[in-house]
Amino acid sequence: MKLICPSCGAVASAEAWTGNADARQCLKTVAVMPTSVSRNILPYLSLFRPPYNGSKGYRGLVWGRALRLAGEVATLITEPQIEWKGKPSRPIDAGLWGMAMERMVNVPPRRLPVESHGYLKSIAYDLADDADRAREVRQNQAERDGTMRTEFAENRSPEDGFSRILTPEEMHGQWEKKKGNRRERC
Repeated sequence: MKLICPSCGAVASAEAWTGNADARQCLKTVAVMPTSVSRNILPYLSLFRPPYNGSKGYRGLVWGRALRLAGEVATLITEPQIEWKGKPSRPIDAGLWGMAMERMVNVPPRRLPVESHGYLKSIAYDLADDADRAREVRQNQAERDGTMRTEFAENRSPEDGFSRILTPEEMHGQWEKKKGNRRERC
């Protein structure tokens, strides 16, 4: 990704700008991001480059703006849920954010430069919705197959406060016992 110096107008690659404080901070922000995001963020940020006046080329992105955009992305990827346009929230992770950035770079929006992260959020929401739907389908299939109980038992630990899973009859018996204890107190 080529960026422009805000003072002299020189254009160079991202590695050449480590002398600039905003550049250093931006690269540090990118470096601590999960791999799936950090691999795609510089090409994603290039979608925000302003066009030259009257030309088909693009100017470089100023480091201050790149830092602000990278910080906004860093905030987005730490959220465990994503909501979009009043739709139900879905669980999301950094891997899905990275996939959304990659899709956006591979098939950029028609109108460039991008003004906000809205298009990224819509792609990320669709990916999270698909992943959540697939997880729910697997869970429903496991419940129908009877393997859900086995998977649930394998994922439990003594720290959860349960040594084993109760059968439905045992649960009903415990419920009746609690119900009986409540009647005796009255």
